[in-house]
Amino acid sequence: MHLSKNTGIIIQARTGSSRLPGKMTLPFFEDMNLITLLIKNFKQNACGTPFIIATTTAAGDDIISEICAELDVPCFRGSENDVLDRFIMAAEYYRFETILRVCADNPFFDVASTLLLAGMLYINKVDYMGYKMNGNLPSIKTHIGLWGEAVTLKALVNSASLTNDSLYREHVTNYIYSHPQTFSIGLAPAPKGLGNRTDLRFTLDTREDYELHRKIYQQLTEGGNTNNLSALVDLIDRNKGFKKVMKNQILQNSK
Repeated sequence: MHLSKNTGIIIQARTGSSRLPGKMTLPFFEDMNLITLLIKNFKQNACGTPFIIATTTAAGDDIISEICAELDVPCFRGSENDVLDRFIMAAEYYRFETILRVCADNPFFDVASTLLLAGMLYINKVDYMGYKMNGNLPSIKTHIGLWGEAVTLKALVNSASLTNDSLYREHVTNYIYSHPQTFSIGLAPAPKGLGNRTDLRFTLDTREDYELHRKIYQQLTEGGNTNNLSALVDLIDRNKGFKKVMKNQILQNSK
């Protein structure tokens, strides 16, 4: 895998969710919360690529900083609402030139496939690289919740200079992939043939997501398949109850 010099993973996490406050620190599996499980996943599967947690300076996120300290993971604290600025500041502090952006509310995150995006960005010499879903959408714009995205620090800085729109300041890469005339965009076929699976939702935003994902995680773990993407999708496809909850949450929560 070819990575550009100074590639790093930035995981954005906060406790101030409007739909499920404190979701990152709710008990998720055994004695672990979601942020702890995610950190464990990256420690096991990031192949030595450095990763940090980027949270906010809000008092409510002190707990995220404390968990990072306990688990010996770097934590950067920045703006609560201007997430783009938080990413730029974090990347500059840790000297990341290529960034793999990860949203922390994805309990089944596929680290290996996300790492590949950095290699594809480097080889194709583009500003942004993501996985393609539902025709031509970056996966970050869907409910799939399995992969991150790769972007250069230079592109983030450029986008920040071009817009102060709150939509683009909150959603870090949205301006970049929405302006292909300004930035070079790469989209690769989604892994495991999942590019057309509009019925899957592995992002955790609501209480219903939380309860469902806990059940799924428990069953995967019992089968020894915690980080097995094929086993995850197969489990959903075999369980009509799981699929029904996902369908309802996709309908109720726009992306």
